[in-house]
Amino acid sequence: MNDINLNGKVAIVAGGGGGMGREMALALVEKGAKVTIFDVRRDNVERVVKEAISIGDPECAIPLVRDITKIDDCISAINETIDAFNSADILVNAAGLGMATLKNNYWNDNLKFWDADIDRFNRLMDVNWNGPFLLARSIVPHMIEKGWGRIVNVTTSLDTMTTRGYTPYGPSKAALEAATSIWAKDLESTGVTANILVPGGPVNTEFIPENAPFDRTKLTQPEAMRAPICWLASELSNGVTNMRFVARSWDPDAPLADAIKESGGPCAWPDAGKKAFKPT
Repeated sequence: MNDINLNGKVAIVAGGGGGMGREMALALVEKGAKVTIFDVRRDNVERVVKEAISIGDPECAIPLVRDITKIDDCISAINETIDAFNSADILVNAAGLGMATLKNNYWNDNLKFWDADIDRFNRLMDVNWNGPFLLARSIVPHMIEKGWGRIVNVTTSLDTMTTRGYTPYGPSKAALEAATSIWAKDLESTGVTANILVPGGPVNTEFIPENAPFDRTKLTQPEAMRAPICWLASELSNGVTNMRFVARSWDPDAPLADAIKESGGPCAWPDAGKKAFKPT
């Protein structure tokens, strides 16, 4: 993985102000990319930009305090990125809200879908599903014009999507997973790819409340996202699309072909539909 070089590439990392988004943004900078840190949290954005500059150079990252759920903010983010770096090649959709935004103790007192607060439900769906769509819709024409681009969406496992009490988080990620597969097909022959990158289990970030009964040392660490996102953002992943990769299964020390084989699979579980019940 040491041979990955992202010099000349420009990435927008939505949700780059913390957690997995921060780790991916800094990893891209380390490999030479220019990065826009897109997040609604101003203090977080400014802190990550400072970290990026300490790794790269004074012009390797810019802050954009924007709301992913607003189309005008998404369009301005693309335009400001192009103005700053003359391109916008890579979109990483890592912004997200979790079940704790609807119920603090959701892990031991399941939220019934009929009890979900409507405003909080809609806000989560806006951030987790509508936002990635708005950003992708805004950036893809530029990518197609260049003939090269990357969309990387962060979803979750199929088990999590269908876990009891996980409305609306599970459905929001299921929608994004399905959309990624559709986008990959829509983008065939354009040079633009669409893939999924998931951590491979609950992640040790602020996404999981401090009072949750988990041994945080046993959670997936956000650093696991670093190696696979750099590969997905690079020329080495040309032609790879409609796939999902599990960061926890990616061995950065293994030969690239082995890392891909061990962590990758088709996006949106296409074989699942073939297992539907058939009466005898």
